[in-house]
Amino acid sequence: MKALFFIFAASLAITQARTIKDQDLIKVDVYYETLCPDSMYFITRQYYPAFATLRKYLDVDLIPYGRANETVVNGTKSFTCQHGPDECYGNKVHACVLNMTTIDVSSEFIYCSEVSDVPASDVTLTNCANLTDISWADIQDCVTNGKADELLSINGKKTDSVETPFIPTVILNGEFSQTLEDIVEARGSFKKYICDLLGNPGFECMC
Repeated sequence: MKALFFIFAASLAITQARTIKDQDLIKVDVYYETLCPDSMYFITRQYYPAFATLRKYLDVDLIPYGRANETVVNGTKSFTCQHGPDECYGNKVHACVLNMTTIDVSSEFIYCSEVSDVPASDVTLTNCANLTDISWADIQDCVTNGKADELLSINGKKTDSVETPFIPTVILNGEFSQTLEDIVEARGSFKKYICDLLGNPGFECMC
């Protein structure tokens, strides 16, 4: 009987390991803006803790834009943002960092920015660049040479193409879920929602 139980337990462990190993990544698209209090809360209290522990299960795209608007005059792009020019600047810096680095490094940078008292200030952003070993000079080049405008324009088209009733909006596997959006709006547990989708694999979902 003990041998039979051991065989069953071993088989179950192998099956669970195979399920985790073969689990398709969950595509997570986060539409946010740098100075929106709800975005700041979601990034720092919901997204980042979930990303830090569930990284291997997630394919993430962070899209800084939100309720911004783009105008083009004589080929020159300009933007207005819900929370003013500082937010447009913060969005541009975040977009440049996301374009320059991996999602792992950029998530660290964005968390560092959003958890601060002044997320879009040069003092904050320079400090976050130093902490994540990103060249601040390269970020500034991106912001001033027109690349950031191109990136924001792309983000604007992405944002306009999906249903974003609330900022931040989180899209999973290309589909909007009102249930998830209600959790985000209510500042509930994004990590638990992801863990439930994954079937609560491993120790990552135990706390």
